[in-house]
Amino acid sequence: MEHGSAELDVVFDLLANQRRRRVLGVLKADDRRLTLNDLTKEIAVQESEALITDIPGDDVYDIFLSLQHTHVPKLAALELVEYDRKRNIVEPTDRLGSLEPQLSIAIGLDSDSELRPDKTGAR
Repeated sequence: MEHGSAELDVVFDLLANQRRRRVLGVLKADDRRLTLNDLTKEIAVQESEALITDIPGDDVYDIFLSLQHTHVPKLAALELVEYDRKRNIVEPTDRLGSLEPQLSIAIGLDSDSELRPDKTGAR
């Protein structure tokens, strides 16, 4: 990432979307590679605050598509994750650690907030 105000703009853009913050939080907490399916399930459970078996399949599929086509590619372009499109594997990079202070604050604010997540997942 660049330094200075340009870096700050990138950080704010990344953290502007709650679903993207959740993805970064899951990857940072697990600190291991995940399949896109497993990542989708984690995000679905967090957003719905329900068991994965209680979440409608269409909702889970919508999350999968938003991760596959929007959020994970954006994170991969900034080299925060490695994304193997053929195998649908997402893995955090060392660069993700550089976001730790901002990510911790953003996730903490999400936890304290009573606002429901943006169901579209788009930004």
